[in-house]
Amino acid sequence: MSDQPSQPAATVTADPDRPQWPVTRAGVRAALGGRHDDPGAHSAAERIRACMPAFGAAIEAEHDVRDRVLARAYAAGFRQYVVLDPDLPPWKPVHQQLPAGSGCRVLYLLDDDEPAVRSWIVTACQGDTNVRWRSSYPDIAACLRVADLTGDITLGEPVCVLLSPALQHSQNPHALLVGLWNLLPADSWVSATQLSAQEPALTVDTGLSPAEIQFRDSTRSPLVLRSASELVQLFTDPHEWHLEQCGGVELRVENPAPPGDGAPPSTVHAVSELLTVTARRPGKLGTSSVARNRTAHGRARP
Repeated sequence: MSDQPSQPAATVTADPDRPQWPVTRAGVRAALGGRHDDPGAHSAAERIRACMPAFGAAIEAEHDVRDRVLARAYAAGFRQYVVLDPDLPPWKPVHQQLPAGSGCRVLYLLDDDEPAVRSWIVTACQGDTNVRWRSSYPDIAACLRVADLTGDITLGEPVCVLLSPALQHSQNPHALLVGLWNLLPADSWVSATQLSAQEPALTVDTGLSPAEIQFRDSTRSPLVLRSASELVQLFTDPHEWHLEQCGGVELRVENPAPPGDGAPPSTVHAVSELLTVTARRPGKLGTSSVARNRTAHGRARP
């Protein structure tokens, strides 16, 4: 299995003003999906859920959007996929969502601070010649160049890139997108989801929402909430992607009413929104399988 040398995770330094928790972003996301084997991640997930009750629903909706994009990308002729910062089970991985026996290639770019993800990928995918993984260090462009040289992907053909966790938890999303812009061939897709910044007022002292504070204090990875306009701007300035799809998914959670308070059996609250975007790297359609498919069947809208 080709893989870049793994860089050691950064040492956590003591900071009296910020509690340090031995949990990771992927561990917390897995706990929000119902995984209970990591007590620290479960505790962090409960604190985050208390600030944003729809966080678990947001990740579930994120995967639903991802799966629809995968189906449309496959129908449009894509046969190679790149996933940045994949999730742990119980969330289903991309290679299991693609048609069995399709020959599609999936490259997972792994965060070196997520050893559990690497361990699970290696265990689950060993022997699958269509699944590859490597460290995402030092940046996505360098990783894709190496992957192209080793044959993990082919940059001569369009690629579908799934970016959601990396984008939501990055304070420098422009670095991710410029790396893709400078490298992806024309007609490649980039799909991402983003929790909306519409929820909770920012705290005066930090300028962060309560959920962002809990994520910061529980992991080494921030949560960055953005508005719809901020998300669109990422794909229009300074490089203008073609927005194939852009919209929002309202997230609703049902909370049982306390017994005996005279309230209805349950109340439903719209507490957040998941923003979605699928962008195409513009360029003249060539003779790739994706281009031929679109010519025959019309342009697919993810």
